[in-house]
Amino acid sequence: MMKFNSLKKVMLFILIALIIICAFSFILINQQIERAWGASVPPVEVVPFERRQGQYAIVNASVLDSLGEQMLFNQTLLINNGIIEAVGNDIAIPEEAEQIDASGMFLIPGLIDAHVHLWQSPNDLLLYLANGVTHIRELNGSEEHLQWRQQISQGRPGPDLFVASRRHNSTGLFEQLFHKWAAKVESVTVITDMKTHVGELKAAGYDAIKVYTELSNDNFSTLTNEASHQGIPILGHIPRGLKLNELWSSNLKEIAHIEEFVKALDREFGGYTRDNTDDFIEFVCLRAAEIARNLAARDMAVVSTLALIEGIPKQKLNVQKALDQVALEYVNRGIAESVHPSVKMMGWHSDVNIYRLPDDYPQDRVAGNQRYWLAYAEANRILLSEMREYQVKVLAGTDANVPIMVPGFSIHDELKALVKAGYSPAAALRSATTETAQWMDLKTGKIAPGYEADLVMLSGNPLHDISNTQTTQGVMSNGRWYSKYSLAQMLVAVQEANGS
Repeated sequence: MMKFNSLKKVMLFILIALIIICAFSFILINQQIERAWGASVPPVEVVPFERRQGQYAIVNASVLDSLGEQMLFNQTLLINNGIIEAVGNDIAIPEEAEQIDASGMFLIPGLIDAHVHLWQSPNDLLLYLANGVTHIRELNGSEEHLQWRQQISQGRPGPDLFVASRRHNSTGLFEQLFHKWAAKVESVTVITDMKTHVGELKAAGYDAIKVYTELSNDNFSTLTNEASHQGIPILGHIPRGLKLNELWSSNLKEIAHIEEFVKALDREFGGYTRDNTDDFIEFVCLRAAEIARNLAARDMAVVSTLALIEGIPKQKLNVQKALDQVALEYVNRGIAESVHPSVKMMGWHSDVNIYRLPDDYPQDRVAGNQRYWLAYAEANRILLSEMREYQVKVLAGTDANVPIMVPGFSIHDELKALVKAGYSPAAALRSATTETAQWMDLKTGKIAPGYEADLVMLSGNPLHDISNTQTTQGVMSNGRWYSKYSLAQMLVAVQEANGS
């Protein structure tokens, strides 16, 4: 009996020890996951950057006209409580208005990045403002993002936020638990009442529901039909099992990347390789016009993310060289460092970069790998060209926080990529202002009476050179004026937080 009692004590001790070890392991793993999504970097104190709405007169400015085609010179803007009241060259300035001299400057609407990921990195909000981005669309949203959106509406410095729900996939029970915890993905498979689920997302305040790659056709149909019935937009990826002819009859009205069509065409083609890239490109050329026609006929929008795609072969070839070409010091340190190289998250650095080739990758295969990824980028450009030809709504977006898209900075890379791919500077600007604002049914994206006072002051004319969108001298967001000095201090504060 004594031996039995002793054995029970030993077993109890072992059980308690295992529970403690498991709990401790969970805490450690959770800390690493939170860190990899950006939660470990201390948030910047934003109070010094807070500004009030007021009455402003911006004088002597060159202003982008409401069509986004030309600059109107020697203009005055009157702004009151966040709204543009008047624009012209013969406007009386109220005595109480604070004047901002824009002599030699160019005013454009605030930029919109149509596809970003904030994860758990609130400091990114300042990076967007500092780069002239006054609206962003978070396409893997959380309750935390909804809180930030509310705070911004009350004056917290940051761009206006559109928040789509978490990504929706079809996964098994145990897989879905892990994915929801570690990858922030919602499993549709375990949802027993889709009507209630969609209603809860709508009631929580999400602006859209995002569908993802591994969503089954049945789950896709059920989710999108219910979302359409309840009047909440559906956007995201083209599920892997969905054929393009099935996409056109669906309720999916916005595709999160042009590359989703490249992936769909790759499946139709039977899978291209490094050895048949020319054949694949020829196949894309044959199919591109039909895709663009269908998009235009069904009023489906597509987010560009072209610079992201063009960055993949660069990282495949030389991660460090690719990182040296971007403002890495502003990337949330936890996101950049990620976790162990064996864990595929959104790591940036050479040892954890999600696009890097393995250390033992044969050198004689690198050229073929480049051929594959350069063809992938070319397929995106071919599709973009046809979309432009058929006047498809293409929204400038960057997938920011995915390597090597630095939040805020990446929209300028995207505009340059669009121009390099054949857009005029004016058309590229419209894709990041007017067109996206109209698609979102927002009263912004234009400098005209009655529109929200979201403006960027530049020292160079972006219609002459699109890289001039980076010559920021001041930003007005929701009628709140941030000087060049304030914007510079925002960048310093984020960099210091990353270095802490």
